[in-house]
Amino acid sequence: MPRKKPSISNEDIAICAMYAALGTEGVAGMADAEISYDLSQLLAGSGHKGIRLFQGKEGIKIDVFLNVRYGYKIPQIAWDIQENVKHKVEELSGYAIEAVNIHIEGVSFADSEQE
Repeated sequence: MPRKKPSISNEDIAICAMYAALGTEGVAGMADAEISYDLSQLLAGSGHKGIRLFQGKEGIKIDVFLNVRYGYKIPQIAWDIQENVKHKVEELSGYAIEAVNIHIEGVSFADSEQE
């Protein structure tokens, strides 16, 4: 018998992706995605700061917009975020993740900054 995929909302997937990104060492906080996208999500009542979801041909595509802490290597942080987000979302949702695109929007110089 084929495995039935769980029913999970885009909202839950976005929350999972956001927490996976925030849990990655070197991430200072989430950043705003494009304004036009944010406004449409605000009006629709869904979406989370710093996360955009798209349905691709092979699975879900996730865009992550964030700020990193000063002193960390951006390529390593980006790789770690991609791995964390992909693993957590696939584990939670059962859906294939086609891509996790990282958009570094800024660098935080404050040790305690959390957005």
